[in-house]
Amino acid sequence: MIVPKQNSRISDVDFQKAIQLLEGSSQIAITTHIRPDGDACGCMRALIDALLAHGKKVFPLFLSPPASWYADLFDKKVPVLGNDFSSEQLMEEPWRECDLLIVVDTNSLVQLPGLEMWFQHDAPPKKVLVIDHHLTGDGLGDVQLVDAKAAAAGEIVYDLFRAAGWPITPSIAKALFVALSTDTGWFRFGNADSRIFRTAAELIEAGARPDEIYRMMYQSFTPARLRLLVRMLDHLELYEQEQIASQYLLRKDFEETGAKGPDTENLIDECQRIKTVEAAFLLVELSDGRFRCSLRSKGKVDVRVIAQKYGGGGHTLAAGVTVPGPLEEAKSKIVQEIAEQLRKK
Repeated sequence: MIVPKQNSRISDVDFQKAIQLLEGSSQIAITTHIRPDGDACGCMRALIDALLAHGKKVFPLFLSPPASWYADLFDKKVPVLGNDFSSEQLMEEPWRECDLLIVVDTNSLVQLPGLEMWFQHDAPPKKVLVIDHHLTGDGLGDVQLVDAKAAAAGEIVYDLFRAAGWPITPSIAKALFVALSTDTGWFRFGNADSRIFRTAAELIEAGARPDEIYRMMYQSFTPARLRLLVRMLDHLELYEQEQIASQYLLRKDFEETGAKGPDTENLIDECQRIKTVEAAFLLVELSDGRFRCSLRSKGKVDVRVIAQKYGGGGHTLAAGVTVPGPLEEAKSKIVQEIAEQLRKK
């Protein structure tokens, strides 16, 4: 049997528990957090392929639509809860027959809206496997493969496949390369350590094509997304000697540009090109008047602390949370939180 990498922070015992859980299950549901990103989608596609190859019945579901460039990862459209079926239907076939639920890239119930009933006692699926790399979590899994020092959940999925001795096909390699590259900002973030580069190299050897993947993820945007980017940059404001960048998007910006919610992915990174900016945030207006806040830092600010304070989570350099409106109050609150950390440096 192939063993996981020596620098994996997950024990061999936990990997074996996960393998036993997978091998002992016949119908498996797979999901991830709301607003799925490349890490989430890449992990799901890799798991789907591997489990189908081992004769399992697999039922993936999203809790909100992925961006079009991630949807292209899948041979078949993955159903979206609330769009293609209701939460009540999760208690009907085929979902009620599932004996295992795999949750990737999150361990927090707040990021799994609509699935609350699945985590109740004796509710199907009977067992839960969590694969995650975030510090914050609710301990949702009967078995948990959690490594907060992994750059992406895709690293953990890869190590699981190695531990199980499962082959890395070109399709799986592509999916996991998407997972790794997106959560490291195409290997430019501080979490892109030697471990991630070794894994990426092995995925390339297994058939991943970085040139094709880059085109799929970063050169296939719609004109509507670019129009939305222009709107966001029009709303740019700088604070604290230009160390803090604030941006926002209102619902009317989406209506007037023709853009959709997933088109906001990675837009927050644009203003980090400004040399003086140490931390940035993007507020996106929701239908109920609240704002989804994405936060990014270059290192002097721990944005995870800010997100956790208001019920969100994430990493030191990238986090997210939903905050109440109105816009100016939400903006002022986040600016103050970031400024307090900067003044302590």
